[in-house]
Amino acid sequence: MSLPSADRVTINLFRPEGERLRREVAVIRIVLLLWALIAFGLPLFIWLCGLGDPQGFGASWLTRTRTFGNFPLHYWLLAQGATLGFVLLCKLYTELRARALRSIETPWHATPKQGGEDA
Repeated sequence: MSLPSADRVTINLFRPEGERLRREVAVIRIVLLLWALIAFGLPLFIWLCGLGDPQGFGASWLTRTRTFGNFPLHYWLLAQGATLGFVLLCKLYTELRARALRSIETPWHATPKQGGEDA
């Protein structure tokens, strides 16, 4: 069963139409940019720090620094730090989306029924 073309809703994330969709897409872009920095920037940073090792093992101050239960700092950054970063990104997404949509949505107010009864 297909809908008539007049009843279909078209959403284009590259050219959003309407204020609400523009704000939602802006929030999505911010969160995706931060996700890319965490997912690709952090491992790239760790790899670049190890390029100067004359022995070719990738040792750097990140591998020699011990933190959090005697784990190397680079391990903690990738294993636990990135995971915490993704959880914080989820929280950031909900906060940014709520803030963006709060300014354009009108608040809903309950009105009593006809006759003055609130049942």
